[in-house]
Amino acid sequence: MLIALRENAWRLAARPVSAKTVAAVLLLACALFMFANAKTPPVFLWDESRLAVNALEMHQRGWSLVTTYGFVPDLWNTKPPLMIWLMNASMSLFGPSELSMRLPSMAAALGTLLVVFCFVRKVTHSVPTAALAMTLLGISEAFYGEHGARTGDYDSLLCFFTTSYLCLLYFAVHQQRPRVRLLAAAGVLIALAALTKTIAGLVPGAGVALYLLVSNRSRRALETPRYGLMLAAGLTPLAVFYLAREWLAPGYLHAVWFNDFVGRYQAQLGPVHRPLWFFLQLMTFDWMFSAGPLAFLAPLGLIGCEGQTRRALVYSLCCVATELFVISVPATRLPQYMLPALPWLAIACAITAVEWFRRISRPDGTEGTVRHGVALALVAVAMVSIALPALRLRYDIVPSRAVSPEGSYGAMFASLHDQGIRGATIIEPGRDVSGLRAYAPQLRFYALLWNERGMKIERSERLKSAAAEPVVGTCNPEVTGALIAIDARPVGPDGCVVVVTRPHAH
Repeated sequence: MLIALRENAWRLAARPVSAKTVAAVLLLACALFMFANAKTPPVFLWDESRLAVNALEMHQRGWSLVTTYGFVPDLWNTKPPLMIWLMNASMSLFGPSELSMRLPSMAAALGTLLVVFCFVRKVTHSVPTAALAMTLLGISEAFYGEHGARTGDYDSLLCFFTTSYLCLLYFAVHQQRPRVRLLAAAGVLIALAALTKTIAGLVPGAGVALYLLVSNRSRRALETPRYGLMLAAGLTPLAVFYLAREWLAPGYLHAVWFNDFVGRYQAQLGPVHRPLWFFLQLMTFDWMFSAGPLAFLAPLGLIGCEGQTRRALVYSLCCVATELFVISVPATRLPQYMLPALPWLAIACAITAVEWFRRISRPDGTEGTVRHGVALALVAVAMVSIALPALRLRYDIVPSRAVSPEGSYGAMFASLHDQGIRGATIIEPGRDVSGLRAYAPQLRFYALLWNERGMKIERSERLKSAAAEPVVGTCNPEVTGALIAIDARPVGPDGCVVVVTRPHAH
């Protein structure tokens, strides 16, 4: 009996694991790594809080083509409303919260990981290569961190759409006459990418153009009108939206022209100057990409790489190179701009790593055994060097660069609610930035959220005008001292204080 059980166990262990099982297990592991937290992080100042306010105001006022801030048309955040619609839908299904607002980004990130796995598995016929590409992407801070999978921003959704349409276009350009159905699907994804983040949704397509030139396929692409029709179909929804939005709230197109096009290329938006090599530094020496400086070795995979695997590697390198070049041109260079390049960098690094491992570890006699051991040792060292920075960055729970004291208002309101207090006046001067006076989007989101939960939260920019209110509080360090001077007590997270003159204020 025991012998039979042991033999069956050995047979099960020797049976190859299916690609679907590997993908499912890795997807679950990546989801736990990216999203499992002891507590929900507060909304981030840039730019999650702005989108969160757009979505929550739409949730309270109803669906619209016009996004609002302060319930007036938003001419500062001028991106199309696809992401806001998805956030609104999530809030409608699960109720308003930080988590429901972030669910579309989280789902898009998992979708991108699955697309990468399926693409690499199909073009290389290698489950280990697909698994490595998926892992390298999933543990990259730029992919899961601020502006990525764990926050309610545009970039995770954008990355899903751009990665998906680039995968489809890879198969299209290798067909003598691309199938209409394939290009139609790519056109839909291009349209969705453009409706997510306008021109940023189109930039990754430049990688396809470079690949056509490098692989001498540009003539074939020009001989058929199908690619032009695909691009026209992809741009039409964005054009229709622009016209409709301008008609509903005039002045929108002028704001778009500056915010999304000319302004970012001619002038720096934001106080920090970044050099031309900013994105290379982020991805490698700052470890925003999991493989860090090893990413520079990705082109070495071209040595000895053949067939469709080589084509996929060249395609990936073209996508990475063009994306990094184009996003380095504008005067404004923000870390989240590089997200669409990360899946292709992960694919290129995975192909190169597996190809070189196979070359080093060919088991031909004693020499082959030694080489195999050396190869395994190198892989172990590489994986440790990748894993340690990834773990350190992931569990730095709330990066100081991403959060201002305003992010504590949600916990403060929860504490007041637990004490039976149903109303408060918050002293928050805000900040003056990019033409916006007294800007405090984190406070606005939490005030709207807790107003919906039965509290009455009002804001005052100065203490003097709110001194007579029954409950007065702040998380702003510039105001905390003045409240402590009139016997304020700590409430909620560190740094937040409140003065309660009538304990059961409603």
